[in-house]
Amino acid sequence: MPASPASAGSSAPSPSARPSAAVSREAVLDVAAILPEWLETLRASTLQTGLQAAIWHEGELVAEVAVGPADEPAGIPLRTTHRLRIASHSKMMTALAVMRLVEQGKLRLDDTLGKRVPELADTPVADRTLRDLLSHSAGLTRDSADSRWWRLGIPFADREQLLQIARTGAVTAEPGLHLQYSNIGYGLLGLVVEEATAASFADAVTELVLDPVGVEGLGPDLSADAPGPEAADGFAAGHTSLLHGPRRVVEQIPTGALAAATGFWASAGAIASFAGKVLTEDALLSPASVREMRRRVWTLGEGRHYGLGLQMGLLHGFTAVGHSGGFPTGLSRTWAVPAQRLAVSVIGTSVDAPSSAIAEGILGLLALAAGRPAPQAAEWERAGAQGGGSDGRERPDVLDEQPSVTVPGAGAGTDTGTDTAAGTGTGTGTGTGTTLSARDLADLVAGTYDSLWGRTRLAVFGGRLFCLDESAMDPAASALELSVEPGAGTDIAAGTSADAVRPDPIDPALTAVELATWGDPGYGSWSEPLLARLAATADADADADPEDGTLRCVGLVDTGQVQTPSAEFTMPERVTAP
Repeated sequence: MPASPASAGSSAPSPSARPSAAVSREAVLDVAAILPEWLETLRASTLQTGLQAAIWHEGELVAEVAVGPADEPAGIPLRTTHRLRIASHSKMMTALAVMRLVEQGKLRLDDTLGKRVPELADTPVADRTLRDLLSHSAGLTRDSADSRWWRLGIPFADREQLLQIARTGAVTAEPGLHLQYSNIGYGLLGLVVEEATAASFADAVTELVLDPVGVEGLGPDLSADAPGPEAADGFAAGHTSLLHGPRRVVEQIPTGALAAATGFWASAGAIASFAGKVLTEDALLSPASVREMRRRVWTLGEGRHYGLGLQMGLLHGFTAVGHSGGFPTGLSRTWAVPAQRLAVSVIGTSVDAPSSAIAEGILGLLALAAGRPAPQAAEWERAGAQGGGSDGRERPDVLDEQPSVTVPGAGAGTDTGTDTAAGTGTGTGTGTGTTLSARDLADLVAGTYDSLWGRTRLAVFGGRLFCLDESAMDPAASALELSVEPGAGTDIAAGTSADAVRPDPIDPALTAVELATWGDPGYGSWSEPLLARLAATADADADADPEDGTLRCVGLVDTGQVQTPSAEFTMPERVTAP
């Protein structure tokens, strides 16, 4: 359907203004169930290459998904075990290593570069403190005057080249004046770690950070003998954007002395597990040290902050910490939610991968599954919304408290049983039809539906039925809640709504069940129900047993527009006028 300006003129509170809801394992599993199909829809609709996503919850990796290619021209599919570069997640790892050394008494956050790295004494960077460097407050160049390594034009700087940059061109401002994100600064922190441990950065960060946490599948840089995408645990290829034609492969490259800023690799499952353990379970640092890292240094925007090697955000009511990453081979994002012992990670294999948007979208779906409404739904449904005369509408009850419906003619005199895995009807047959509880009805209609305009998903989260834009990066942002509404025809004693069932407006041989919408801004179906089109299997499938009265959903009608089950939809080569 056409996009609607749903947020135009809205004064709704931001998602960050509301408290987070508890996330149960059931809620995580609800979201995990749709994750593979949703990611594939996003990938296909944006012509992306491979994407990995993972959800870690309460000590377990609950979901781990890979879609698309690891090497598009070679046709190699991406696996969950493939290694992908996570780039600036390396800053979080370096900050953790520094904080470990602080806890061990080997470093202080107020130590200067000149004190800790002898080659930097009497240089322009000598007075910059570790705290300045960790928080991007040191006033140092982002990447130097010649950083062609970001387009693979030259190798990444080695130790001597990094020292030369520090001596001659690193300082661009006084410390503390303004946020100045600096890969060079984190490269210099890598030198500090090496001096404090008398080891290479790779060995030091492995001993200080990786080994104590014990998560397999991540490391500090590309090794000389690293396998490629043809190996199940090899490095996936990167890919260019579509700006200059078909996507081209971008080869992996080691990061030299800038590994502390951008060298790390992982799978989505590995970095989600690592972040969950370290940032929500204190598996590495003391709570005081983690608080020090999370303390706000820079405000990046509404609800977004930067501390010591950590980014922070308020997303769909969740207070989250983590980091993002950008590398020539792809983009990545990890968020951990300490209060929920939850972490999500998304890694893409192209330079325009929407990893951050998808990660936020996963948090939004988890918020719905935890019982929260869509971010602006309450604003659209309050009394006097948008200056109108509405008295407001209460949020619908959960499915188990909504009335049932009786579909006439289907399954008469039989018990149709339950077959939610097949997406077929449920309920109890009577002499006049089949009675479906609201939950059975929701299970019956759950799935995806296509039209010229795109794809819609009906999904049950947290005991409620939602209508989602399947091709949206953040489906929760525009989610509608659907319900069977009691009306004048409701049999209170039986708990059955007769008003919700009527003939289908397009094909009278079908039965339509009205699903009231809640949370629509008015550009869609605020005052009009979504119609679920039901038919007995024998009526909908010519090959079915004519005695089979099992129900199935054969489509939706949304303000007169028909949506077909995705598996049955075919887009014609040319959409012709009638």
